[in-house]
Amino acid sequence: MSRSFPRMLAIVAVAVCALLGPAAVATAEAAPQHPRSSARWRACTTHLDGVRTWIARTQRSVTIVNQTSRSHARVSFWVRTHSRCSLSRLFLTRSGRIGYGGTVAATKRRQGSGTTPLGTFTMTEAFGNGPAPKVWLPYHRVRTGDYWVGDNASRYYNSLRNKKSGGFRYWLPSSRANSSEYLPSYGRQYRYSVVINFNRAPQSRVRYRGTGIFLHVKGRGATAGCVAVTAAQMRTVLAHLKPGDRITIAR
Repeated sequence: MSRSFPRMLAIVAVAVCALLGPAAVATAEAAPQHPRSSARWRACTTHLDGVRTWIARTQRSVTIVNQTSRSHARVSFWVRTHSRCSLSRLFLTRSGRIGYGGTVAATKRRQGSGTTPLGTFTMTEAFGNGPAPKVWLPYHRVRTGDYWVGDNASRYYNSLRNKKSGGFRYWLPSSRANSSEYLPSYGRQYRYSVVINFNRAPQSRVRYRGTGIFLHVKGRGATAGCVAVTAAQMRTVLAHLKPGDRITIAR
């Protein structure tokens, strides 16, 4: 091969770029680092922040909650790249909050215990006390009369329901075992919330095991069983989370 051939290729490349303009270069560079889906993805098991977790073939993101004390945890959020089972971390916080009662095996949790269930759960919907941010999940803007049903006698147990629709005893005080959570009362914490599918479809639902386990914005202390991070981190999660993506809670 002539020594001048590589130089000739370089000259041709420059000429092509000059003809096509900067738009062609920009298009090549704009390929997303975190595609919403990819034919290259495969189901796999990996370790993220020291936690072993299984990833479904179509799963885009992984949220890892790694308990560090009774009511604190490291929370990290990972999103897949184009590779078979490669993920990049978008954030890691060492000041995530969990339940004031610590963690417990999901099958042993009891309603009102203030514990965060251990295990891996899907996330398929979101809600918030405000307009939707950039989000892939179905999003419900909280309105007056919205409750998260904790009434064990209701067919709507562990779901969002407005009192005008009936079907649960919304009037029960918070001191009662079958009370429901009035969502507008938590303007800051529930500004951005993702429902963790603990004790609800598509997993099994058991009465008195507990309701309303969410990933939401931090308040001033421990949660009643949810996982909490900052508002900015919640916006990052919502901007990448696909319906069916999983969260793993471990200790």
